[in-house]
Amino acid sequence: MKRRIKLAQRLLKERGLYDGAIDGIAGPITMRGLAQVEGVDTDLPKTRQITTFIQIDATDRGIGIGPIDGLWGPQTNAGFLELEYRMEHGEPQPPWRPDEIEVPNPHKWPVQRTQEFDRFFGERGANLKLIDFPYEMKLAWDLRTRTRRTRCHEKVADSLLRVLHKVKDIYGEEDISKLHLDHFGGCYNERAIRNGSVWSMHSWGIALDFDPSRNQLNWGRDRASLAHPDYHEWWKCWEEEGWISLGRKRNFDWMHVQAARLPE
Repeated sequence: MKRRIKLAQRLLKERGLYDGAIDGIAGPITMRGLAQVEGVDTDLPKTRQITTFIQIDATDRGIGIGPIDGLWGPQTNAGFLELEYRMEHGEPQPPWRPDEIEVPNPHKWPVQRTQEFDRFFGERGANLKLIDFPYEMKLAWDLRTRTRRTRCHEKVADSLLRVLHKVKDIYGEEDISKLHLDHFGGCYNERAIRNGSVWSMHSWGIALDFDPSRNQLNWGRDRASLAHPDYHEWWKCWEEEGWISLGRKRNFDWMHVQAARLPE
């Protein structure tokens, strides 16, 4: 919610209706500014007033956001992300074309569920190695629990550590925490894919999940937080090492990244 309020404050300031701090707090100055915007119903709760204003501003800029109703749904969220990007970069987001995302394959990861894959990685749960993370992780299902270690396949261990060291160098631990890049959803887990019968890439310890609560399985780029421009460098770190994001390539399961290619 704080991000939404900050954006509303920036948009109000641009209109000359707000002269307070961009602090994400919906205080009296923010609410007075909203009251001056035609179409904002001041009898609504604060959250709906803020949402209504974001919808109005997006519509005024030609961003398709659906009905102006003060309700936060997928279209409003997509418009919000577009507005954030424009306020930061001064131009619209470039169109998303997954087929144009070329991921190198420096380690020759095989295509998943092929004979080459079986020969390369071997049996499920075999050849695992314990590694130490370069920064502390929080278990996504219990954020009070911290961990510094995980098990992964020995053939991906060095690459995985290079990725995470790059992430630490680029973002720093403060932004890693702020962006939930330390919300760890697990690596090795011998199980079938969700709602399916074939084995997950986690069963070989060659896949990891991050921030699952904000990147749920069936969410596309209009809702998944890891699709936001703030995470561009995050994905660059992975893709330079040949890891594949299902979100970036297929626009679902944005939490998931794997050291196996997808079938064409």
